[in-house]
Amino acid sequence: MILYGHRQELTKFVPANLQELERLEKMLNYLNMHFTEVISLQDLADQVHLSREVCCRLFKKMTGKTITGYLEEYRVNKSFSLVQSGQYSIHTQAQIYAMGTYQYTTQRALSVLNSVWEKAYNVIANANNALKFIDKRQGVLDPISYRMIKGELLAIRAMLHFDLMRLYGYGNLANRTDKSTRLTIPYVKDYDKEITLQQTYDKTIELIINDLTNALGLLDDEPITGKYPADYYDALNDDGFFSDRTFRLNYFAVKALLARVYMWEGSDASIALARQEALDVIREGERLQLYQWITTDVVSTDPIHSTEHITSLNIPAFTDRLTDYYLYNFLEGTAYNAIKLSEDGLEDIYYETGTGENADYRLEKLSFRNSNGYYTPLKLAQDRPSGYLKLNRMPLIRLPEMYLIVAESYLRGANINLTEAVSYLKTLREKRSNYIDISGYTRDELLTCLMNEYRREFLCEGVTFFYFKRIGATDIPNLTVEMSDEKYLWPYPAIEREMGHVQ
Repeated sequence: MILYGHRQELTKFVPANLQELERLEKMLNYLNMHFTEVISLQDLADQVHLSREVCCRLFKKMTGKTITGYLEEYRVNKSFSLVQSGQYSIHTQAQIYAMGTYQYTTQRALSVLNSVWEKAYNVIANANNALKFIDKRQGVLDPISYRMIKGELLAIRAMLHFDLMRLYGYGNLANRTDKSTRLTIPYVKDYDKEITLQQTYDKTIELIINDLTNALGLLDDEPITGKYPADYYDALNDDGFFSDRTFRLNYFAVKALLARVYMWEGSDASIALARQEALDVIREGERLQLYQWITTDVVSTDPIHSTEHITSLNIPAFTDRLTDYYLYNFLEGTAYNAIKLSEDGLEDIYYETGTGENADYRLEKLSFRNSNGYYTPLKLAQDRPSGYLKLNRMPLIRLPEMYLIVAESYLRGANINLTEAVSYLKTLREKRSNYIDISGYTRDELLTCLMNEYRREFLCEGVTFFYFKRIGATDIPNLTVEMSDEKYLWPYPAIEREMGHVQ
């Protein structure tokens, strides 16, 4: 019996009666026998003669896991055992390929899509739980720490909902007329058992902006703003909480997020607001000397451009996790996970840049030609024995994006200004050693230039995908397929549909 050795352990979660144990045993038997197939929640519920909702609640109550979570874990463990026995070989490349070719209905892709959804909402639940108690127990924190923690929690909630909407929802909102009626993701603001219904795009964006605006009001006196002298925080900084704020959702990171959100909404009014938020980051960052452009003499030891980070993650052992993707002398056909570009592909990205003294350093210093004639991008590679200044950093928002948002705001919306657009594009390009004059470009030529800057600047960072989705691009350079809503839109997890949480 599957449960014989586990019944004692299961009692740790909740005292269970015999009927519940027997039902769980039937569910586990069914899941373990059919793990290679697409499993319907209704079929599982029928095995134990329960409704889908009651079935899910019972499983979570008895195991501490969702059905999806258990199934994913079981599949992974089963795959490893098969690999070790020599029956099968498995590579994460299979998942990468499925996602990269937009095969969202395959099991390989679904395991990724469902995991992103579940983990994001789990973090949102944790944030909501913290927000629930931070006001109830405000007295245990000093006022400054209270404001910073609450501000960051609100920003985390907004950021995750925004990214979920960007992934599982539509892009090109500027050209859609149904934003006020079409439903997108549930925006969860409470930590309870009540189901949160989906909201319209207009309402969801409103909720995101409200959370970010409230976060700004709470974070306006944090160290990074320069409102108080640095020693003002010394007495509270024994644990380093107030240090290196670029690893947190700091005041200017929230402004940068607002700029992203406004650009995603895409109306003329929002584009103007995006410009203002991005300009605030640029101007205040310069005044306070928060960010420094990477120069050609140090980029080789800081390819991640850490001094340009507005906010980032510190990921322990990040270097080790990337090793399989950044192989400098890999042989074609054996390095399944290695990131590589052909020489033609690399030249296509950088064709607009110059040569010699005008050579863009992103081409010259951030790519490595391997023994097989392919190029490995070195943007995130931090595993070469060359004395990197910063390790284990993953950028979330960098300063160049603010310049591109400002430039784009002058090319779209109600107030077209080519001179201003050129100014901000020129600044970024010259910081990357690209001195080709663009002052005489037309609006369409500048939009093409803008697109190419996204491709060059954010290689391996994921930002470019969202740019293309935001503008509704169908024809993407170097991509052989035509993009569409079907390819841009991640499907909701099946269990969420079956439970009636999403339509």
